[in-house]
Amino acid sequence: MLVHLVVTNQIAMRYNIPPPGDFSSFHIAATTTAVCNSTRPTLTIRVDLRYQGRREETNMVIINLKLLSGYGLQQSTLQELKRESSVKRVDFEEGYINIYLDGLKKEVLRSYSVTLEEEEAVRNLRPAVVKVYDYYQTSDEAVADYSSPCAERDDVNDLLLERLEPPTRSTSIKLKPD
Repeated sequence: MLVHLVVTNQIAMRYNIPPPGDFSSFHIAATTTAVCNSTRPTLTIRVDLRYQGRREETNMVIINLKLLSGYGLQQSTLQELKRESSVKRVDFEEGYINIYLDGLKKEVLRSYSVTLEEEEAVRNLRPAVVKVYDYYQTSDEAVADYSSPCAERDDVNDLLLERLEPPTRSTSIKLKPD
């Protein structure tokens, strides 16, 4: 008995070559101005962004801004953002603001501002992240961070305490009974 067997294999290889580290389809910068000497310090975060990719215009773009720990969104900020003609929608979730834009034209700088109020003092505050990305091509993204000039840092406070009160050391000696 003679059997002929035919086997066909098809292999599809897909791979992603990431762009060089110094290139991004977006340019983003976050700058912070603050009023620190009030009972409830406020921060205004200005996000500047520009599309610099290959296309003439992007799809829908999302700016995802994480709030700093201990800070809340000033409610008037949402209304101001919604009045912007380029803003399609604004979502506020616990700790995040998502700003949806219809799109960005190539090399046109856009700026958006958000005001935060301190709700609880937090020591050793870490920077928060602002991310911008194309909704339909999520690999087109850029990230920046911002921090509060009002924040107290633990290491600075600890250094000041050390200068005021030098650390004390205690030594215990065990005596052997005779």
